[in-house]
Amino acid sequence: MLRIGTDCSGIEAPIEALKQLGIPFEHKWACEIDRFARTSILANYQPEIIYEDITKRDNSELPDIDIYVCGFPCQSFSLMGKKLGSNDPRGNIMMHCIDVIKKKQPSIFILENVKNFKFIEKGKPFNFLIDELASIVNDDEDIAYNVYNDLLNTRDYGIPQNRERIFIIGIRKDIEKEPYLKPEKLPLRDLDDFIIDKTICNINICKSLQKNLNKIKIDNTYKKNHIVTPFTYYSIMNNMTPTLTLAGCKYMYHTTYKRYLLPKECLLLQGFSSDFINVVGDVELCKQIGNSMSVNVLKALIEKIYTITNL
Repeated sequence: MLRIGTDCSGIEAPIEALKQLGIPFEHKWACEIDRFARTSILANYQPEIIYEDITKRDNSELPDIDIYVCGFPCQSFSLMGKKLGSNDPRGNIMMHCIDVIKKKQPSIFILENVKNFKFIEKGKPFNFLIDELASIVNDDEDIAYNVYNDLLNTRDYGIPQNRERIFIIGIRKDIEKEPYLKPEKLPLRDLDDFIIDKTICNINICKSLQKNLNKIKIDNTYKKNHIVTPFTYYSIMNNMTPTLTLAGCKYMYHTTYKRYLLPKECLLLQGFSSDFINVVGDVELCKQIGNSMSVNVLKALIEKIYTITNL
């Protein structure tokens, strides 16, 4: 049975992906500093251990795992150049992720971040991370992992959300049968498949809101099923949503149904099941959804890894 541990767990998209794939697993640990997200985790998934702070534990005492997943934050990368030369590099969460991998040596690791992570500080944090991961050695002092990176978009795996994220994949050499290649793209489903309430809202829109909505313009140079999102306005057009963000669902306006997306619809557009339990209220849940990895992308990635390894 697959043993999995997650850090910066959010609302546990990796666990949802394994559930939907039907892969038996043991959820050895989760770690999430946001108390509302921890509440959501405990209501929907039952990790054996849930930590609050990745920086306040001894990683050598973590349970053994086969797969490690972490969507580490990027807020501190603007300072990364200074921290790399400091006496306390472990102050950066990314360093704690590396430490987990070094000490637990899972068969697989998957790290996720925003697309721009690869280019911040002229690529210094990204290249540092890749070099550190690629230099991890096993008990025999041999290089332990083949390390890959891939830019994956939610819309390429069946869900109409334009969300690009960089994934860093490590596969232990003793289980890899062939090199990693990008998961095959899946047919795009229609946005209406994710809309729960298809009643058109007849409430009069106030003049100021209508004025702002009228500012949204479609750039005809974009292909069908793409969306343009002017700087301060998010709108669903041409059957595609923009990236769901920490701002939540209230900024995702559906022009056909004349309303904002429901939290449950945002969950579906991140690949979660409709039976996800909301125990924190709509505002907090929408933040959690916007901060989550896309379940459908993780499913495609994990399926691909299974075909090229001896897991």
